[in-house]
Amino acid sequence: MSPGRRFPWAALVAVLLCAGTGVTAPPALASPAHSPAHPAAAAAGTSYYVDPDGSDTADGRTPATAWRSLAKVDAQTLLPGDTVRFRAGGRWSGQLSPRGSGTAADPVVLTSYGSGAKPLIEGGGIVDAAIRISDEHDIVVAGFEVTNSGSGTTPRIGIGVGATDMGAVAGVVVRDNQVHAIQGASSGSQASNPSAGGIIVSARGERTPTYYENLVIEDNEVYDTRSYGIVTWSQWMQREGWNSLWPDLMGIPAADFRPWTPSTGVVVRGNSVHDVSAGGITVMQASGALIEHNRVERAAQEHGNVGIWWAGADDTMVRFNEVSGTKYWGLDGDGTAFDADASVHRSLVQYNFSHDNEGGFFIAVSTGSAPAEATVRYNVSQGDANQVFALSTNARNIDVYNNTVWVPLTPFIANNPDRASFSLVKVWSSTVRGVRFRNNVIYDGALLPYDGSGVVAYDRNLYQDGPVPPADKAALTGDARLTAPGTATSLDDLSGYLPAADSPVLGRGLDIAHDGGRDAVGTALPAGMPDLGGLQRTAGSGRDEAAPTAATSFGDGQSTSPAALTDGSDQATWASPDTGVSYPGTITVTFPSPRTVSEVVLATHYGQGQGITRLDVQTWNGTAWTTRSTDATIDWASDSGSVELAALPLPAAVSTTGVRLVVKAANHTWGNLSVNEISTR
Repeated sequence: MSPGRRFPWAALVAVLLCAGTGVTAPPALASPAHSPAHPAAAAAGTSYYVDPDGSDTADGRTPATAWRSLAKVDAQTLLPGDTVRFRAGGRWSGQLSPRGSGTAADPVVLTSYGSGAKPLIEGGGIVDAAIRISDEHDIVVAGFEVTNSGSGTTPRIGIGVGATDMGAVAGVVVRDNQVHAIQGASSGSQASNPSAGGIIVSARGERTPTYYENLVIEDNEVYDTRSYGIVTWSQWMQREGWNSLWPDLMGIPAADFRPWTPSTGVVVRGNSVHDVSAGGITVMQASGALIEHNRVERAAQEHGNVGIWWAGADDTMVRFNEVSGTKYWGLDGDGTAFDADASVHRSLVQYNFSHDNEGGFFIAVSTGSAPAEATVRYNVSQGDANQVFALSTNARNIDVYNNTVWVPLTPFIANNPDRASFSLVKVWSSTVRGVRFRNNVIYDGALLPYDGSGVVAYDRNLYQDGPVPPADKAALTGDARLTAPGTATSLDDLSGYLPAADSPVLGRGLDIAHDGGRDAVGTALPAGMPDLGGLQRTAGSGRDEAAPTAATSFGDGQSTSPAALTDGSDQATWASPDTGVSYPGTITVTFPSPRTVSEVVLATHYGQGQGITRLDVQTWNGTAWTTRSTDATIDWASDSGSVELAALPLPAAVSTTGVRLVVKAANHTWGNLSVNEISTR
């Protein structure tokens, strides 16, 4: 696998020849407050000043006695709490490579003083990194302008952080810097080298497993780099058959990579990355990384790549990001906004805005025996092209729900020579497993097809224009009646995707456990059936809770279980035995917390053959069951695999922890009664 081509060649050849993730409840959505861009010196340390008009023979302790050169700074061993301040508007050539580490309470700080432009460190394409932090911990780099470009094509770095055989490396912060004009190749694989670019953080070595703790990269602007924007990577990466990181690019022999040792507490937040040759933001070899509030524009300008991707990473949270303008480099060359890549477990992609990415919205692909797992929910994709969702080698446990996907027939799609191969959902490999698309609103004005491999479960999505996947037996079709779709200009401008008051998507969604409690714009979700799509019209309780549980007095038939009644899927069904059924019998649904119920909704296929036809509806009042509706009847319209919804309204809304159906009659063409899903709204 290469860092610029997400479809492994062997998998692609096989395709041409053969032509619900378990995510734990997310943490609180509030982000930690950003530290000041120019932190004050700790009382325990010394402040040093650097001025292009200063003198290296001075003591450096006041602006009037400032040092002059980078070499003078590099010669000083900095102690905890020390701050080195570079004069605003000043300019230095060469490499800044300080020595000395701080502590968690008293970090070493490199920053600026005075008013005016950020102090400029120019590497000139001569040094490997214009600012190089090597084997130091608890250090802050804040408020610089950084360039590193000359007449050559050797890949360079703007701000490079590295550690070798150090064990835990704590407290590195790179904040509020402007990094641009970073030298590299203008074409070929070196234009997509993850060890080069704007801000690159690496963990190396062969003896002592090395990793970062609480690494923060925030509020930087990175652009005009001849490779990547922001990358974290590690030599300590081997697991699940993924054994090396592109030795031809990284300069490390394949035999020198070591077992997976992830960095923890990695935060990549609030950065603007634009106009880069390769990937925008990449986090590798991490556990629990947070990638949020970033804006990535026009990535992959010189080589196939992705706006934001992560690999060798567990429990990655990707939220509140805007990615646009990623360039298309052919069917096997990426160009997507987001990518759950090699050896990733339990990724969560939520509350993002993806638009006008030529390669698509989301891809999952891995290598070796490693899976690529992700839950993708409450995002908006607008004007993304090619393969809007692409699923390749070992993509598994991909749960795509409550997104709004808006694909108009853009000139890029209409005039592209590869248009016949463009897809809304594309499966590239026979190793893809466990993919679900639920509760999404999809406008397909480009008439892109859906994958027909049978490994994708489509369930209760609304399809406006374009084809409808035959596998979606509960599909809604027609106009979603959104407020002003296709007009969003930023992550803060998604209101056009709000369903109108007469929209058919209102309250039609499957009740999905641990849904995060909010939609793409912060509206609290209901306890029960949500609206389809990424934006919820009416606020609910906002609880992020487990699924209801179900039990029945009828017993189970056809190898089914009552758990299917509340599993957030129309495809799994519960059925009674086909003999010995007697009435009345009960089906009881218990909620994890109290909820307000005005309707109980049954989803059933083959309703005329096996659907419930007469029942009482009861609710639990804390001590006893209270009958709310007596002898309610259901007249099922069809006897096919298409799923029908039957709503049973209560006389008045009730707050309750449980609903019981007292079933008095059902159709018995095959001897049993059956229900696919029981929900409330």
